[in-house]
Amino acid sequence: MTSDIVALVRHRPEISTVVDGMIAFGESLEPYDAGDGAFHLYDAGGRLTVSIETPQLVEVRGEIERLLGPETAAHVQVPVWWVEVRAAAGIPDAARIARRFADDLVHWQGGAIWPPLVTPPTKEDT
Repeated sequence: MTSDIVALVRHRPEISTVVDGMIAFGESLEPYDAGDGAFHLYDAGGRLTVSIETPQLVEVRGEIERLLGPETAAHVQVPVWWVEVRAAAGIPDAARIARRFADDLVHWQGGAIWPPLVTPPTKEDT
């Protein structure tokens, strides 16, 4: 089963630029342009690790709220670009790479990620 992440960003994303940056900073990936703005990322063993879908423009806040909930909708202003990122099941580091891509995209473009990263409680929290 895949692990899905949605990045909601303010401007039409340059996916290849973010992927190139990840590679420049040490991720061992082979990108493949899947057409129409989508990309597939393969690991060093040639396995499909992450799929990045074609960005979709969302202009109605209600769609974000309906699909991702009111908490996520409250963190973005429409119009927003919806980018689905899927980590392949059973591939080491796939979920980490997918999250890193989404984090980097939101870092440079502004926006929000769903699901939000939940940090486990520390000893001080218990």
